[in-house]
Amino acid sequence: MIMKEELVKKWLNNELTAEEMESFKKTNEYHSYAKILERAKYFKAPEFDEKSSLEGLNFAIKSRKKASKNTIYQLIGAISAVLIIGFFVYKYVFVSASVNQFNTGIAKTEQIELPDYSEVSLNANSSLSFKAQQWDDERLLSLNGEALFEVEKGNKFKVSTDYGTVEVLGTVFNVKSRDYIFEVQCFEGSVKVDINKDQYILKQNDKLVFYNDQVSLLQNNTSIPDWKNNISIIKSQNLGNVLDEFKNYYDVKFDISQIDTNQIYTGSFSHQNLEIALNSITLPLGLSYKIDGETVFLSNK
Repeated sequence: MIMKEELVKKWLNNELTAEEMESFKKTNEYHSYAKILERAKYFKAPEFDEKSSLEGLNFAIKSRKKASKNTIYQLIGAISAVLIIGFFVYKYVFVSASVNQFNTGIAKTEQIELPDYSEVSLNANSSLSFKAQQWDDERLLSLNGEALFEVEKGNKFKVSTDYGTVEVLGTVFNVKSRDYIFEVQCFEGSVKVDINKDQYILKQNDKLVFYNDQVSLLQNNTSIPDWKNNISIIKSQNLGNVLDEFKNYYDVKFDISQIDTNQIYTGSFSHQNLEIALNSITLPLGLSYKIDGETVFLSNK
């Protein structure tokens, strides 16, 4: 009489005769194997080989002849759990780890070289991220803050912000995406800006400003953004926003309880000297200031 192990092997290979099948069905192992095979049909793990897996389980089943059916199901459940855990470890650990994140603090900047040798100058108090594993398929970055981009020619290059998306092929442009303002300035080539379901094409020296829910298209003949020269130039913005811009370059707090922050300011301030910068803002508006520790108290003269 053929041994049980031989019956199992021939059954897995569909080689049993009708007589041998009847003999195999009378064994205790038949029902266990049949149920395992039926359950395995619905298991969708990548490259899962039902017969190879069953053969792998054969040793465990033979070594524990008195094991109950529940034990077999527990073993299948354990294998499934390991595969599921492995999938989530890969997805949330390895894939997440492939995200390149850059952050700058107050008054700090950083030079970044991208996988295609494009370059980014990240301004103060800003963050930039992209998925390295997907870079060859899609050159997509997320920006919160301000950065100057010098893009190598290639497939589409996109910068995503809270306001909208800036898209180019190969060019030099600056994007500023702060809570209080959104600006895109093109220095070379052309730039497409999607904002509020509208689309704008910027050529060299064009500048788009989105402020107070209004889009303005301006001309600016500078060759680099103002922040690269350690200066902020501001046109017709309320003082509250000016002070927010100021705090990207100086680690201070403002006490504004004595003044009106809705008054409009046009001017500039340096990023390299606190008192000179404060005078540049307060004198044109007829304000005075007093520094106490990290707090700057503003008042009317």
